[in-house]
Amino acid sequence: MRYTLSDRGRRSLDGLFAAITQLNGAARGIENQFALDPTAEQRLEDLQREQVAFLDRINVFGVRDLIGQVIGLGTEDMIASRTGDDDLPRKTRYVGKMADRKFQLEDTEFNTKLPWQIIDNWSKFPDFAQRYAKHVAISVALSRISVGWNGTSVATTTDPTANPNGEDVNIGWLQKLRIEAPEHVMGRELATDGTATGAPKPIYIGPNSDLDSGDYKNIDALAYDMISQLPSWARSSTELVVIVSQDLVDEKYFPMVNRPLSDTIDGGRSTSDVATYDIIQSAKQIGGRPAVIVPKFPEKTMLITPLKNLSIYYQDGSRRRYIKDEPENKASLVDYNSVNEGYVFEDTDFAIMAETITFGVRDAGTTEGTTETGDGTGGA
Repeated sequence: MRYTLSDRGRRSLDGLFAAITQLNGAARGIENQFALDPTAEQRLEDLQREQVAFLDRINVFGVRDLIGQVIGLGTEDMIASRTGDDDLPRKTRYVGKMADRKFQLEDTEFNTKLPWQIIDNWSKFPDFAQRYAKHVAISVALSRISVGWNGTSVATTTDPTANPNGEDVNIGWLQKLRIEAPEHVMGRELATDGTATGAPKPIYIGPNSDLDSGDYKNIDALAYDMISQLPSWARSSTELVVIVSQDLVDEKYFPMVNRPLSDTIDGGRSTSDVATYDIIQSAKQIGGRPAVIVPKFPEKTMLITPLKNLSIYYQDGSRRRYIKDEPENKASLVDYNSVNEGYVFEDTDFAIMAETITFGVRDAGTTEGTTETGDGTGGA
């Protein structure tokens, strides 16, 4: 039997439509596709950053073109100079760091559906429209982050069953590093094109690191070795952090107790969303650098980089949206969003990653992996 929306639910839904129409200036109504004006576009970005802290720690900003040169937000740290009378005019230096690398933005859809039963349940809250906006913002933000960490390709039609983390939605940060700076990737073979997209090459961690059965004694040793492979100007950065997957560290590094409760979409209180939405920094360090866990980061992986070295570029004015009440679509509110966006490392000199990190020993008779050094740590 088809579900019928209650009168209270219908009033809440009508109020939601009116609020979105007013905020976005959708002259023809939100049931027709409309482009967000710059103010509304920025409001959506701000809401995502408010709800998912990780996006507030990286760069998310609009660019004009679909394809262009990476902006390079790394700061030029030597601009002091002097100009003699005979050498005028005075010379200037760009305070960023232009890189000979390109970005390409891809059309990305963020479509959601909300059954009428849920609308009826939420309609008892007077701030229904605000709760809905936060719900969509969180869903979009976490999807963007998931693609950023896990994306490896751009499919014409994506397959969420085969690629549950958005692997085929866009080229994410880690894949960018594999392609653009393969010398800064450990734990993977080089492909024939010279990129670090070949077969996994496990890095073994354990007490037998001085033997052929292992590479590093612990996570700290691996992190120190990774940092040592960065250029000298990058190694000295005080902004480097160690982004590590939860499976590589135990509870003493990232205790999830005594964290504040937060509101859930249905009015309840929860602590589980803290681990899902927030960037969590440990009181302990790994490799002498702050250790953090971020949403959607793949297992068996470690990335060392400043957080502000990570960027999401979106094309100004490309965000499209329309919202429909569709009784024929299993009695649901459907919300279609799309935007052209892409993922960028501002400076690959300041990034190095290790993947396929494995605790234990290598299978007997195999010695492939990193090269041993006399102190029991390995090199890439």
